[in-house]
Amino acid sequence: MSTRRKFIHKLGLAAGATGVLAHDTFASSKTDIQTKKAKRVLRIAHITDVHLLAQPKSENAVITMFSEIKNMKDQPDFIINTGDTIMDANNQLPETVEERWKAWHKVSEHNAFETFHCIGNHDVWYLPKEKKEQYKDDERLGKNWVLNELKMNNRYYSFSRNGWHFICLDSINYGENGVHLDEEQLNWVKSELENVDSNTPVCVYSHIPILSITSFTYYLNRKPAPEVQFPRGDMHSDYNELKALFYKHKNVKLALSGHNHYIDDVAYLGTTYMCNGAVSGNWWGGDLDEFPPAYAIIDLYEDGTAQREMVYYNWE
Repeated sequence: MSTRRKFIHKLGLAAGATGVLAHDTFASSKTDIQTKKAKRVLRIAHITDVHLLAQPKSENAVITMFSEIKNMKDQPDFIINTGDTIMDANNQLPETVEERWKAWHKVSEHNAFETFHCIGNHDVWYLPKEKKEQYKDDERLGKNWVLNELKMNNRYYSFSRNGWHFICLDSINYGENGVHLDEEQLNWVKSELENVDSNTPVCVYSHIPILSITSFTYYLNRKPAPEVQFPRGDMHSDYNELKALFYKHKNVKLALSGHNHYIDDVAYLGTTYMCNGAVSGNWWGGDLDEFPPAYAIIDLYEDGTAQREMVYYNWE
């Protein structure tokens, strides 16, 4: 275990014992230069890529995470969960998926906060090829099951809170060139942004990043650059269209995501894109490359700025 990892681990033990969270202050960042006059109007916890298994190791870790958030002296107003809530509903028999959702509801009893979810690619239920005919009429197929379990009224939606507007996107649409917003959803987003007051800061959140350096670095850690086909499935292939839309509506200040299990923030043309790691780290195998299991605490200010602090929690 590296010196840095040991240090974080020791802080994590202290956090578990006292309720004080272990923060990596080096990971803090601001979307813009924040003035002293800016008033904080919201604090949110951003969790992503929980990949919950019906096993004590991951269940206890998620309970610890929820308990840490609850015991914070400065608590968040709500939680945003950007998907991959359970460990792989893809290519699974229904009994396995049922077991994992039951585990999620069990650990969620320790979640004291209103939580807004979006769909991750691993949350979508489809079957092994040899079982498709047997379950072809099951109404839970596709995204229906995750929508029901997380009590989501739609796969994309919006809400407002304390002067900020939030837009949840459904990234899990695959085409010839990768992930993208389907036409129906894109038209809805355009209408949504047209109807939001231009002085109201907007936070967009999705499972797959719209823009992220992590989309490159994960593969470049594993393959030489000429072999990496980008964006694969790890960044929106319709980035240019969404970037232009956000540039038109300059009140889109923040875009949150997960999926890549790495951590970065990219400030580009007035929008800050934050990919905030994974609660599960290396799918419950510890650190993924340089990135331990983590979640984010994000403060939002009335002037449209934001400040993030990563929390490397006591998952073990």
